[in-house]
Amino acid sequence: MRSKALAISLLGLLWTMPVLAETNTFSPTKGVDATLILEGSKLSIAVKSETHSESRTIDFEAENELHVQFNDFNFDGADDFAIWQLDDGMGTYDYYRVFVYQAKTGTFEELQPDCGDGFVNLRVDKKRKALLSTYWEMNIPKQCITRFTKRKT
Repeated sequence: MRSKALAISLLGLLWTMPVLAETNTFSPTKGVDATLILEGSKLSIAVKSETHSESRTIDFEAENELHVQFNDFNFDGADDFAIWQLDDGMGTYDYYRVFVYQAKTGTFEELQPDCGDGFVNLRVDKKRKALLSTYWEMNIPKQCITRFTKRKT
């Protein structure tokens, strides 16, 4: 009986513990500092340079743990980031939201794929300068190729 009370007390402590925040600081381009604070399902973004300062918070509707990945997703030479999670079902697919740095505005803007509703199982193909992801058409999985040669970012 005593061990049961101890177990219940420990569970209560775990539920009341604050979620630990994951902080990442990086430089998308020279002279620009960006800080990402991922706390639970909220992401705070702060971008600072000599001429610009921006901060905002994005709330992700996520049940699973969120992860941060850094890469040059639009192949413009600036570092970008993505937030990804395993799907809420069987944990088969990775869902990504990609944010690319816009040097003209000094902000990060969310990128959308050329097909489908989002980036699923995202892969970066540096040789072809494309993002490869999965989308479904009539319940059949297909490959989406998002290219940047004709886009203005």
